Amino acid sequence: MGLNLEIILLIFVLMYPHKLLAETSNLDDFAPALATWYGDANGAGSGGACGWANDVQSPPFSAMIAAGNANLYLKGKGCGNCYQVLCTRKPYCSKKPITVTITDECPGACNDNPFAFDLSGTAFGAMSSTGQADNLRNLGRVNIQYRRVPCNYGATTIAFKIDPKTNPYWFAMAVEFCEGDGGLSSIEVSTNGSQEFRNMENIWGAVWAAHVDPSFHGPFSFKLTSRNNEPVMARNAVPEGFQPGQTYHSQVNFRS
Repeated sequence: MGLNLEIILLIFVLMYPHKLLAETSNLDDFAPALATWYGDANGAGSGGACGWANDVQSPPFSAMIAAGNANLYLKGKGCGNCYQVLCTRKPYCSKKPITVTITDECPGACNDNPFAFDLSGTAFGAMSSTGQADNLRNLGRVNIQYRRVPCNYGATTIAFKIDPKTNPYWFAMAVEFCEGDGGLSSIEVSTNGSQEFRNMENIWGAVWAAHVDPSFHGPFSFKLTSRNNEPVMARNAVPEGFQPGQTYHSQVNFRS
């Protein structure tokens, strides 16, 4: 009887190897991490530590975000990085990956684990099997698998969210929705059609700033370089008469 069972199993493996490998082979380039969630059960989380505030509620983020621990937030350099995450715990998890963007920092206990994602309630629930979202959230935390992926925001272009404290002597903005690598290694800005560009400094999160004088006025163009050294030019992206606190979309983005 035992021999017959072994033969049956061998025939099954030879005829249907994909049945046994379908789940594990897809995880070959994933790594283990911990996921928790914060805020409301169907909430959007926050963009606070990256400078994006409540923009996480709206497309293209659409609440699919995470606060990362130190190894993911990277002192702000991780802002905008995109990851696929999934959980496999039965019966709660769908085992299907979702994509989230790092938009905030998770300090404290999140650093008890090498890699930890504190997801919005919406994103955490999106890992669930049908009808199991609340039960999954009730667990509070779950082991997950994750991997870095290129960011893809569809038709959304790079946007510049002008810092509310911007004034005639200091210009600052948070840069949003960078596709591909997700982050920036440098930004240069020019004013009113000038061919002279000046460097901006990444002062925290996704916020870049430059000391200016009252002659510095729009429209502003930007040379942006991604962390994998892809350049784009956003011409006249911020208009003359811009308003602090407002967001202005360019006409360009990186390759996704």
